[in-house]
Amino acid sequence: MRWLIVPGLAVVAAGCVSSGDITLLHREITDVSRQVENLGKESSGKQDLQAMSAKLADQNAEVLKSNADIQLELRQLRDQIQALQSNLDATNQRLGSLSAELAATRDKLAAAAPAPAPASSVPPAPPAGSPVAGQAPPKPAAGVLEPGQLYNAAYEDYLRGNFDLAIQGFSEYAKRYPTTDLADNALYWIGECYYSKKQFKEAIDAFTQLINTYKTSDKAAAALLKKGLAYLELGDRSQAVINLQYVLYEHPGTREAELARSRLAALGVKVK
Repeated sequence: MRWLIVPGLAVVAAGCVSSGDITLLHREITDVSRQVENLGKESSGKQDLQAMSAKLADQNAEVLKSNADIQLELRQLRDQIQALQSNLDATNQRLGSLSAELAATRDKLAAAAPAPAPASSVPPAPPAGSPVAGQAPPKPAAGVLEPGQLYNAAYEDYLRGNFDLAIQGFSEYAKRYPTTDLADNALYWIGECYYSKKQFKEAIDAFTQLINTYKTSDKAAAALLKKGLAYLELGDRSQAVINLQYVLYEHPGTREAELARSRLAALGVKVK
């Protein structure tokens, strides 16, 4: 800019100032002012561009962070859905077991019912010590139930949610009749009662007793599955995984194996 102003000043200093010189001087001053203004605009434009770039960088960072948060939430929702599906499958399996158990119990009670005495024109003589005609038969001892009655009473308590009474009934049955077909089922329902009460350690003990005592029980797969789920409720992931894997290895092709596979997948455990 200095080189533009100096000629005009030189003309004024020389004292020979004409109207043309003044016009030229004004033009030079105007050009210098325009150049200064343009430089200011360029500088302002650069600052605006830098500010815009910084703002875009911040917005990009926000978008990336939002995407990461969304991905995390989606993974969490997927895990929750898988866990809910596993719980739903377990509930369906439990309802199926209840229906099958009830049907099996009814069949066994029907088979155990005494056959009616054959018709005869002459009634047989009563055995020694039996009541004579017109007298009421002796009543059973108070508080003593037949095996089927004891089991069914405990089972009804379980269905009604009276878990403490059900535990007492099933425990009494398992103690009195350990060699019957329903003894292993009684231990299983004891474990289910404790599981429903969220007493997971006691549930694990009951399921373990069933597995160790009745190795060929048809409830062994279900007991192993619920044992693994109980460990999971206690926060013992390693024991939960071990027991769920046992279901796959020892009871392949069962419904319990499919439920165990689904739960292991939800835990991020790869299984063959």
